[in-house]
Amino acid sequence: RIIAILDTLAVTSLSLRGAGNEFNKFSRFFKTLEEAQQSVANGDYNPVEGVTNAVLVLGGGIMVWSFDLQDFVSLADFAGAGNQADKFIELDGVNDYIEFTTLGGASNDVLDFTKDWSIGLTLVGVTVPSSAKKMTLFGRGGVQITFHAQAGSTNWGLYVTSNNDLYSSLTRAQANTWYAPNDFSRILFTYKADTKRLKYYLGDPATGTYAQRANLAIPQSMVDGQNTSGGLCIGKSWTGPGGSAFSGHNWDGGVNNMIAADMVLTGPFIEEYFQDQSGDPDAQSSDSFTTAEYYPDLVAFAKLGEDTFPNVVDTKGNLTGGTLVDGTAEDFKDIPEA
Repeated sequence: RIIAILDTLAVTSLSLRGAGNEFNKFSRFFKTLEEAQQSVANGDYNPVEGVTNAVLVLGGGIMVWSFDLQDFVSLADFAGAGNQADKFIELDGVNDYIEFTTLGGASNDVLDFTKDWSIGLTLVGVTVPSSAKKMTLFGRGGVQITFHAQAGSTNWGLYVTSNNDLYSSLTRAQANTWYAPNDFSRILFTYKADTKRLKYYLGDPATGTYAQRANLAIPQSMVDGQNTSGGLCIGKSWTGPGGSAFSGHNWDGGVNNMIAADMVLTGPFIEEYFQDQSGDPDAQSSDSFTTAEYYPDLVAFAKLGEDTFPNVVDTKGNLTGGTLVDGTAEDFKDIPEA
């Protein structure tokens, strides 16, 4: 019997056979996710279309390159895609955004700091900017909810203004959250008018876990000076005093399944919103939202991307005139699969 001991095996890539004649690739061991992303950007690592491209990332485990998201995604996050609708809308971070021109009925309370409300959505990929910038997620008139996204850092800040002005302390509220959303994060904001508290929740539908990441005190000056004219927007840029660093840039990444309520979602409703449904074959789509216990209390639910381009429809019928502005039909994308 001959026993050979190999001390070191250095290979660039392993191609392992999958179903039929398909050969999937397992290659590279990166020290950080940023190192892996940079290797793709500079051409050092080139994923192959049509097969699974898996790598090992220290601290991230096995991750797969998604051509839809142009990023590495963990296997757990791919499992969480089962909580999504079949489609989503990709926002390019340059000029496109979603807008509902009219807020009818009780939906008119949303993003009004004199009323109670909740609003949330699910992300499908997040493009981290090359340098720090404030990316706008939700907006209405001068009321803007933005994230201070930072390259190479998980310390994303939350910046909120009531009149397109993050420069003045009278018209803004802010907090360091110390957490950045990931490719399939679910986000929820709730606001209670009598306490003037805006709470921010960030969760992972792949695991059903979530946490409150900010609890902003909205000053009375923000309430008194708010501008709620116009429609409800997702990802729309805006300009305010102080220049680019104090203005909101277009959101860069995919968005899906927007919900809104004219009440503060609490307790069991929040838990249900963030719960893991990926193992339930009857709940692996946007239908899981319409069958949720909180659904009758919503004033708006838009699946995002499942309608005929450029239309964006609120199934509750309160938000009207919904459209993807400055986008293309290709921005209505299929949910990525591993």
